[in-house]
Amino acid sequence: MQQLNLITSSNKTIMYDQYCKMLIGHPYILARIISCFVEEAKHLSLDEIKKLIKGVRIGDKIVNPHFHLMDKEAFIKDEGLMCYDIYFYIDLPQLDQSTKRVYINIEIQNKASPRYHLVTRSIAYSSRMISSQWGREYDSENYDGMKKVYSFWIIPQATKSKDGCINQLKIAENHLSGNYEEKRESYDKEKQLMIYLSKGHSPNDKYESYDEILMPIGALLNNTLNYQEKNEVIKEYGLDDEEFEERMRDMCNLGEVIELEALEKGTKKGTQKERIRSIKNIMTKLKMSFKEAIAFLEIPEDEVLELEDAFNNDLKNKN
Repeated sequence: MQQLNLITSSNKTIMYDQYCKMLIGHPYILARIISCFVEEAKHLSLDEIKKLIKGVRIGDKIVNPHFHLMDKEAFIKDEGLMCYDIYFYIDLPQLDQSTKRVYINIEIQNKASPRYHLVTRSIAYSSRMISSQWGREYDSENYDGMKKVYSFWIIPQATKSKDGCINQLKIAENHLSGNYEEKRESYDKEKQLMIYLSKGHSPNDKYESYDEILMPIGALLNNTLNYQEKNEVIKEYGLDDEEFEERMRDMCNLGEVIELEALEKGTKKGTQKERIRSIKNIMTKLKMSFKEAIAFLEIPEDEVLELEDAFNNDLKNKN
């Protein structure tokens, strides 16, 4: 905890975001997302998908011909720079013994209502994932080599009315005249999925559909749940991995420090009642005495006595 306190606030926020990406990018979570939403993997079991992601150990090396992490920064001249949270491709074996490669991007968007529509941004990301395949998967002589792309957008700070909503957008064929049908595989090249979660959702309440993925993701990205609460959900849903738990614990510790710093700023500016509430929160979360909490918040000495009297009076009134 002391080491975390030495890191600047902006860097802590960046680190917290990185922990979120690492946890969502864990093979267990990725396998669940692919199993639930990627059409080309519907016939595969969860364990089969996890093996494709993890690869196999040969001697001291992990060999994985099926899964490849892509560069998170994609720059194309005249199209600009695009940065992805998680971006990879996976080769999925099919029932006819062939394989299908799909490109997958996962974005964690904590700002539920930016200055634009997120679904429109998801189209831009999918389009870039297709155009960046030029010269690698397809070219002017073989457009059929184009691979399908999936762009997932997880919004963990959505309103309660959107909690559990999953919207899928895709290319569809409409017959304006006649009944000739194109082969679906020739145009079914992109899907965007918007996944809405609310931090007000109780871990005790199952989702009506897709609970196997919504609950673990929701718990991991819910900044109101502590480590113990997150861990109970993760274990209930079948993830028992020491490395994963360690990263989750680090993320929770870091989130706690960020929260306490926000409380500290609020304490310096707030009313006496708000300051007492902040002091109590710090005493509870960090198991500090009143004097230790005062020192942590760097409250001026000339204000301590007045706050201490108000704090003691508040305790007496409650007793």
